[in-house]
Amino acid sequence: MITLKNIFLIAILLTNVAIGKAQEYDADSIHYTHIDKPRKEIRKSEEPQLTKKIEYFFNVQSGMLVGCNDCGKSKDYTFSATSIHGITIGQKLRAGLGLGFDSYQNWQTLPLFAVASWDLIGNKNKNAVYLQLAYGWAHPWFIHDGIYATYGADPFSSINGGKMINPQIGYRLRYYNLKLSAAIGYKLQRITYTKPGYGYCPACDFPQSSVDDVTQDMNRVQLVMSVGWK
Repeated sequence: MITLKNIFLIAILLTNVAIGKAQEYDADSIHYTHIDKPRKEIRKSEEPQLTKKIEYFFNVQSGMLVGCNDCGKSKDYTFSATSIHGITIGQKLRAGLGLGFDSYQNWQTLPLFAVASWDLIGNKNKNAVYLQLAYGWAHPWFIHDGIYATYGADPFSSINGGKMINPQIGYRLRYYNLKLSAAIGYKLQRITYTKPGYGYCPACDFPQSSVDDVTQDMNRVQLVMSVGWK
């Protein structure tokens, strides 16, 4: 026979079992540790590659050439001008093509050349000291001036241009995208031509004419200023 006492004992027993189960569940939930999934390693080939920025630039340069064809007389001070268009590669390197005009007293030339420059100190976004080298070919022609002013015809024939070499070192100032610079350099211009000569014939009563092939190198110190964009 179930008495009130037995019912009370059974209720207490069921309550203790339920509390034990609840504590066991809470203990498991407290000690649960989340395990992160292993991260995928980034291969070097998958890393973003840094590319050098390439920009267009141009500048116009003018100044003077200092030197002489006949240094026994005096030095010549003549005019020089060029325009260069090209690209900047990264922060320091520039490369391009140029066209110019040079005067050498009785000779004038139109040089066409390739040019490269490197910023020794600074870069394209700052003031910079740079080294520049230009190499090309020039088309020459003769000017009737000085002792040749009264000549009706050209005294020389078969005139041809030659190599032009022009290293420079300069300092460039930056004002936003505007660039101003001053430089000193050396310019070598080679030309070839034929000039009349005279020979002596002992058996003749008059001089005999001849021709001479001449290769002439005109060496000049160059002082220039330039203005450009980027």
